[in-house]
Amino acid sequence: MKSAHATISGRRSRVCGAAFAAFSTIVLSTTALAQEKDEPTSAFVRSRSIDGVTGFDTASRTYITSDGSLPEITLVGVVHIGDAAYYDAIVAELATHDLVLYESVLPRGAFGTRGDTELARQRATQDAMLFLRNLLAQFKRANERFPADAAALRAFIVARDTRLARPIDLAFRDAWGQPISYTLFDDEFELRSLGSDGKTGGQGTALDLVLGPIEDETRATNGVKQDKPRDLYKELADALGVTLQVRSINYDRVGWEPADLPMEELLDRLWRRGERSFTLEMLSNDSGLQQGVVRFLLSLVSNSPSFKKMVVRALGQAGTRSEGALPDVDQRIILDERNEAVLDHLRMVLQSPNRPARIAIFYGAAHMPEFERSLETAFHMKAGAARWSTAMSVDEWSDTQIRERLRKFEEAHSDLLTSDANGAYPEAARIEWRMASLEKRLQARAPQAEQVAPSTTPQPIP
Repeated sequence: MKSAHATISGRRSRVCGAAFAAFSTIVLSTTALAQEKDEPTSAFVRSRSIDGVTGFDTASRTYITSDGSLPEITLVGVVHIGDAAYYDAIVAELATHDLVLYESVLPRGAFGTRGDTELARQRATQDAMLFLRNLLAQFKRANERFPADAAALRAFIVARDTRLARPIDLAFRDAWGQPISYTLFDDEFELRSLGSDGKTGGQGTALDLVLGPIEDETRATNGVKQDKPRDLYKELADALGVTLQVRSINYDRVGWEPADLPMEELLDRLWRRGERSFTLEMLSNDSGLQQGVVRFLLSLVSNSPSFKKMVVRALGQAGTRSEGALPDVDQRIILDERNEAVLDHLRMVLQSPNRPARIAIFYGAAHMPEFERSLETAFHMKAGAARWSTAMSVDEWSDTQIRERLRKFEEAHSDLLTSDANGAYPEAARIEWRMASLEKRLQARAPQAEQVAPSTTPQPIP
């Protein structure tokens, strides 16, 4: 007969096993990457392990046509959690482009008010006004009043999420190029578009479009604060000792535009299968068992180097299309169909008479291989060399281990030069680069008064 202790231990083991499986599914499905296994590194993500440091990198590539008939297009792959220095480097690269198309699933009215017909333009304007009304409701819930003007609304929303800066600017202009007015009176507001004729009144598509608050939005909150939604990505970032993309990058920049599927369209496609989407169910249920288990595990492994190393290696070893991390239909929608929305936006930009000279597509790295295939096949563009940025890394070696490796490299370097001074390179140069990297790590760790003087100053090897 098993003891009570053995029974409890067995149950705990099964629960932990199930919990870890749930955790793996969440982490890897939300980044659209596969579980850790031996796979070839993709063209846009890689992991590397050298001298006790395991790192995860993402790539950027620039594409050009042979005859210069199209603008330069750069694919800037990114991961949604990483070190602050990583996002600084990404922003510096994006700053060299005239237009940045960025990833952000937003409500339908957040992508501008375009339309091929008068009716389509009217509907797009209505969507923009509904998007603005939702933002005004958010302001009211937080401040117990509506904003005094459109500028106050923008400042409040952008302080929460800079990705919404350009969508707000787009939404305040109707499909006929005229501003949508915002008027505050008493405890209500009015959003108004003058329609296709730009004049008060009218019929058909010239009819004024007017939108006010819904009834619940005009009522006082009586001091009751709304519960703040929990952020699973932030909790994972905290556990890894890194930061979030959306909190590290200011999207309120000239030339930055959202290019994605509208939220309503994405959810419709996920539900249209006639069954509940696994991905939608897992990620939308804030209080569900799966996310509760994940949060429990994250609290246990917070800032654990071994946990961070596992995630770094899993991300880097994953392929560009996950094998089993997402159901096939979900993956097709979350990756392929969203990619097509970006390419449609790109085609529209390229048809513009004042098209930009340099365009960047700033998206999750898992999207990049499909973008690359489209640029090569549909746009006949060729890729330049990859430029790699380190998203996150973990250093597991002690000072003693680093110094021991340095000693061995110094011996190997000396032996090479002694045996064949003329033929020692490029092998000697590679050793010098490794030595310089190790010395730099010691310098970063040492107190200011005990800086380690480097023995060599080699150039990094490509």
